[in-house]
Amino acid sequence: METEEQEGGRAEGLPLSFYARWDASTVDEKLALAREAASHPGFDAEDAFEVGGRLEEALEEAGRHAELEAVLDEWRRRAPRVHDAEPAVYTWRVELALRRPGGDVKGALVALARRTGDCALVTRLAEWCLYRGRVEEAWAGLREAWPRVREDESLPEWTRVDYVTRAVLTGMDAALFREPALGEPVLASLLAPFERAVPHWLGEALALRTGREAWRRRSGHEVLALPVERFIDAQRALVMSFEPELRLRQGWPWGRTQLLFPELFHLLPGPYGEGGRDPRPEHVLLPVLRDLEQWVWGQAEERALHPHVHAALTLSLRPWGEYLCGLGLLGAEAWADWWAAAWEVLAVLPEQFATAGDGPLVDEVHRFFRGGAHGHG
Repeated sequence: METEEQEGGRAEGLPLSFYARWDASTVDEKLALAREAASHPGFDAEDAFEVGGRLEEALEEAGRHAELEAVLDEWRRRAPRVHDAEPAVYTWRVELALRRPGGDVKGALVALARRTGDCALVTRLAEWCLYRGRVEEAWAGLREAWPRVREDESLPEWTRVDYVTRAVLTGMDAALFREPALGEPVLASLLAPFERAVPHWLGEALALRTGREAWRRRSGHEVLALPVERFIDAQRALVMSFEPELRLRQGWPWGRTQLLFPELFHLLPGPYGEGGRDPRPEHVLLPVLRDLEQWVWGQAEERALHPHVHAALTLSLRPWGEYLCGLGLLGAEAWADWWAAAWEVLAVLPEQFATAGDGPLVDEVHRFFRGGAHGHG
C-alpha cells in the first residue's frame, strides 16, 4: 500500500492514489485492492462505505456478488473497528445471507439491529425477509431494534407508528406460523414489549387476517356513507380480509401479505373520492389513476429503498380489484375499465425494479408483466 497522499482530502483515510488505481482495475484487481485497504493505517468507516459500495457494484455487474463476503471477513480480521463502525457492512451481510441458500439471515439482521438500531435499515431488510415469508427472521430484527427506535427523538411520529405496525403484524405472522390457533391473549403477551403502542385493531386484525371472520358485507353506498374515522377503519379491515385471499389464491406466504400496509393506504383515496363526495365506489376503493401515475413515476427513490413493498403492491392490484368485485363492492365493467388504464401506467415498472438487488423479485415482476393485463405471469 502506498503512503498517504491526501492532496486536500480527509486528514485520515485511504490515499487518493488508491481510488485512481481502483478506477483502472479489473474485477479481480478490485477484490485484491479491497482486501489490501484493510491494512492501510488510514482505512476508516467512510472508506469502508465507499470501497464496499464500489466493490458490490462491480461484483454485481460481473455476477459474482457472493465474493463480497470474503472481503468483509478480511476486514473483520484486519480492521475490526472499521468493520464494526460502518452500518453498511452489516447491511451487506444481511443481503448476502438473504441471497445465499442456508445463510444466517436471523443472525445477520439481529446483529445489524443491535449494532445500529437504525429504523430505516432494519425495516428495509425486514421487508425483504417478509416478502420471502421469513417472518421469524424479520420479527427477531424488528424486536431487537425496537428499544432504540422507541427512544430515537429524531424520528417523525408517523415513522414510529409505521414501524410498530410492521412489528406487530410480523409478530402476529411469526406466532401464527408456529401456532395457527393463536388466540388474542397469547398474542398480546407476545407484543408486550410494545406496550401502549400496540394498535387498537389488534383483535380485529387477528380475526380478519386469518380468515376466522369475514369482512362485514356492506354495499358500495354504505361504505361511502361512513364517517371519516369509521371509513378508514373499514378500509383497513377490508384490506386485512383480503390477505387470506392472497395466501389461498395467489400463493403468497405469511409475511408478504402484510406489505400492503401502509403502501396501499397511501394510494387509496379518502372517504370523499375525487373532488368531493362521489357516489361511485371505485373512486374510494381503487387508486385514482393520476395518483397511481404519480406513484409509478414519482416514487422511484422510494422504490429503490423499499422494492419489496412496492413489488407486493404492484402484484396485488389485480387480485384486489377482483376481490372487490367478488364482494359486490365494485362492478365488473368499472373494474375492467380501471384495470385497462392502470395496466398502461404500471407497464413501465419492470425496468424500475431492475436495480432492486433481489434477482427473484425482479424475475417475479417480469413474469407478471409478461402475462399481459389478463394473464397470470
